[in-house]
Amino acid sequence: MARPRPAPGSPPPTPPLAAEVLRGPTAFFERLRPVPPLPWRYALLPVLAALLAGVIYALLLRPVVGATAQGAGALAAHVVNAFGTFFLTVVGAALMAGLGHLGAGRAGRAPEVYGATFVVLPPLYLALAALLLMWPQPDWPAGVQASSVLEHQQAMVQAVMRWPLARVTVLLLLLAPFTQFVLAYRGFFILTADRRRALFGTLLPLFPVLAVTALGLAPLLAAW
Repeated sequence: MARPRPAPGSPPPTPPLAAEVLRGPTAFFERLRPVPPLPWRYALLPVLAALLAGVIYALLLRPVVGATAQGAGALAAHVVNAFGTFFLTVVGAALMAGLGHLGAGRAGRAPEVYGATFVVLPPLYLALAALLLMWPQPDWPAGVQASSVLEHQQAMVQAVMRWPLARVTVLLLLLAPFTQFVLAYRGFFILTADRRRALFGTLLPLFPVLAVTALGLAPLLAAW
C-alpha cells in the first residue's frame, strides 16, 4: 500500500507592498509582522527618494547655475547639486536603519520599517518637481553687482529664496521626515508590542536625520 503523502504546510505569508502604507499603516505593519525579516526588502524606496530629492535640489538651484556657469561647467554644477542631495538622503536612510535598530532592537526590524516609510516621499517629490518645472518663474536679476563669483552665487540664491514656491519646497523637504518618523513609531509599536522600544527606535535617529537634512539645504536656508 502506498504511503500517504504528508499534508503540505501552509504557504509562507506574502510581504505587503510598501504602497499599502499609504492606505493604512496599521494594516501594513500587521501584515508585515508574520513575514520573515529581510533587511533590504524595501531598500529601493530610499534610493528612489534620494534620486528625486537630488532632482528637486538641482531644479531649485537651476537659476543660480544658469547665471554663474555655462556649457560643461553648468552641467557639472547640476550633477554636483543633485548628487550631493542624493548622497545625504542615502546617509539619512542609513542613520534611520542603524540608529532605529539600536533603539527598537532586532524585533523592530528598523531597515524594513524605515525603508517602507520612504514610500510617502516619491509622490511628494514628483509633485514638487512638476511644479518647479511648470510654474511660472519670476524675473531673475539680470545683472548682480558682485566682486566675486561666490558673491554672485549668494545673491542669486537669495533671489531664488524670495520665490514663494522655492520657500514652500524647502519647507516641505524639511518637514517630510517627520511623517516618516510618525509612521515608524506605529510600525515599531506593532512589531515589538513595546512602547518604550518603539519610542527609542523613533527618537534615536530623529535629530541626526534632521541635521543631515538641514545640512543638505543649508545654502537655501541661509538665504531665507
